[in-house]
Amino acid sequence: MKKGLSRLLVLLLLCYFGVCCGYSIPGRQNRRHFLFQLTSNAALPGALLLVNPQAAQAAAAPITLGETQNLGAQTLRKLRPKPPRILRQKLNLDFAVLLMRSSYAVTDELDIVPMDQFQRDFFLIRSAEYEPYVNDLGPGLVSQGDLTDPYYFDFISFAQYMTINRILTNDPPMVFEEQQAINKGDDVPNEFVKVIVRRDPTITNDRLLSEHNERVGKKILDRLNEIFGDSPSSLPKFPSGSRPGADEVLASFSQLIKLFLINGYAFDGVAEVKKASTIPGTASGATFSLTLQSPATLWGGKALAFQKSPLPNDYLLKTSIALAQDLGYRVVSSSLKYEGNSEISLLTLQ
Repeated sequence: MKKGLSRLLVLLLLCYFGVCCGYSIPGRQNRRHFLFQLTSNAALPGALLLVNPQAAQAAAAPITLGETQNLGAQTLRKLRPKPPRILRQKLNLDFAVLLMRSSYAVTDELDIVPMDQFQRDFFLIRSAEYEPYVNDLGPGLVSQGDLTDPYYFDFISFAQYMTINRILTNDPPMVFEEQQAINKGDDVPNEFVKVIVRRDPTITNDRLLSEHNERVGKKILDRLNEIFGDSPSSLPKFPSGSRPGADEVLASFSQLIKLFLINGYAFDGVAEVKKASTIPGTASGATFSLTLQSPATLWGGKALAFQKSPLPNDYLLKTSIALAQDLGYRVVSSSLKYEGNSEISLLTLQ
């Protein structure tokens, strides 16, 4: 067994250096593609990843139809949680668009992938995932393309975050080429030109997950303040950075949940203090729990968690973190879990 594995490893090494009989691997890109195919197949033994440990960290190549339908992808679909057939409210269309658009816009702002590639990858992923999702639910439940339908929103948000996670976890390049459209007028087809894109050098790859989370949360919070700021439904107003007490912070989180409910994101929700503040008169050291019943991302959130995706589609938690920062607090820890039809977010402030 050991001899057989050793011969296999030697064979793969020869393939990597382009001298394997039966394979034509003349250039670096083909070698990278060859190893990408190996490391992206979940059915292969873990020992194969030892061939070139750095290759598994290479920047994500454009996804292929084969990758979305390989044995690993099909097995994952069978094993992950099935979408629940539960009654959920319709989402407000503008709010649903806000959640999707904020996530897309931040991916673009961070300069981690050519956005023409992102669009192709997103298309292939949602095309591969849609039919199994609909089949699991049964006929007539999903209104394809309708973001107000919680079944469809659950699916499309999952597909978007599956695409973003694939990019973020594959060591995105700091510099890349992107096809950008030049508008020539209403009756003239767009012209596409290649543009060199350089990421802000201070945003290193180890910061991308936290940057994406924080920026998406801030975009959602800013828009909610813009819409509801002068209405009876507005978030409690405090001077920026004023560090109000735990009761005031709890009231802010409670009202934020109400804004999500107003927009049809969940059936019900509640904010609670799980651990009291360590400093009287402030929320420092306090842990808050935010619970949503039957949220619009119930299945997608569970599926991403099952796949151990580091970037969840936890819109409420992202926005809560942005709100806490606006009040002058630092979120020292946060977590997300699902129990039945409930989504439970925990965050501890400092």
